[in-house]
Amino acid sequence: MSSTHRIQTAQPWAPVTVDSVMERALALAAQTSPHPNPRVGAVVVTRDGKVLAEHAHQGPGTPHAEAAAVAAAGDAARGAIVYVTLEPCVHQGNTAPCVEQLIAAGVESVVVGAADPDPRVNGRGITMLRDAGIEVAMSNAAVAEQVDPGYFHHRRTGRPRVTLKIAATIDGQVAAADATSRWITSEEARADGHRLRASADAVLVGAGTLRDDDPALTVRLEGYSGRQPQAVVVAGDRPLPANRRLYDRDPLIYVPTALDAPPPGATTVAAAGAGGAVAVDLEMMLDDLGGRGVVDLLVEGGPTVAAALLNAGFVDRLIVYLGARIAGGHGRGMFEAVFPTLASARDVVIADVRRLGPDLRLELELGAME
Repeated sequence: MSSTHRIQTAQPWAPVTVDSVMERALALAAQTSPHPNPRVGAVVVTRDGKVLAEHAHQGPGTPHAEAAAVAAAGDAARGAIVYVTLEPCVHQGNTAPCVEQLIAAGVESVVVGAADPDPRVNGRGITMLRDAGIEVAMSNAAVAEQVDPGYFHHRRTGRPRVTLKIAATIDGQVAAADATSRWITSEEARADGHRLRASADAVLVGAGTLRDDDPALTVRLEGYSGRQPQAVVVAGDRPLPANRRLYDRDPLIYVPTALDAPPPGATTVAAAGAGGAVAVDLEMMLDDLGGRGVVDLLVEGGPTVAAALLNAGFVDRLIVYLGARIAGGHGRGMFEAVFPTLASARDVVIADVRRLGPDLRLELELGAME
């Protein structure tokens, strides 16, 4: 079914509230993966609550949600209310500015989920609508931003939102002493990990994981036909291993110094660090990824890279899968770093805990480092 369609219903919603229609628009947005563009949903309703049309933006070069929804509503959009999860754009890109299309459609009012932090918009869309005599109301911005937190983070910082994924035994071991780690967690947990990959723009591993595990970093879910995330590697001073599977996927490899003979198909970026466990300048790497349109970055390993990103304050979210087994503490811990005092520990917000088969999945949010 097309994402734009009229809803054949003779009865309006009862009761019709700003929250109920906005929830519908947010649900539409949540089903898409349009990065580097934002997830946006829009619903057009009459004053008495009848739904005329709805749409979700699908990505660069495709119609924006609110413009497509009013186009689908046709003449009925005149005098209607448009609910849109993100402030309408005012700039010319692959499509005409949405504000101009809303004004031309003759809508009476627009309910906006959240203001757009993109410097090209940043309140201008709301101002232009009001100047044209269109009533504008704001919904719950905090709720609207949760549909696409990576986009808001990216537009405010220029860097991707970093999610660190860790699979460990119940006592925190990510691999055995012989470096084997397949499989610590269950099939259910691993499938959830692939869903994480599907929601990411890029997946990053360190050279150690590349060397030991030879990962493909692809989404392997039954029936999945969506995009595959960009493969990213953080390399060190050691030579890169030969004949790795992800070399066939045009990976992006960050190295401390330019390589004389990079792997065929790979793009290498020299980003020398100031020393430490990771030889690459992680801040420079994240800035470069953000400039390449990476909005959501998933980091999958290993303990050295994980510790470096965490201790530098670059991790925004942790997803920890705890396998239902105990290792006895003789393998590799989640993080390879010094833990000098309890005061040096990072506080987290436990956002979600759920069971996946025999395992646990923890979602942890990290605030900015003080």
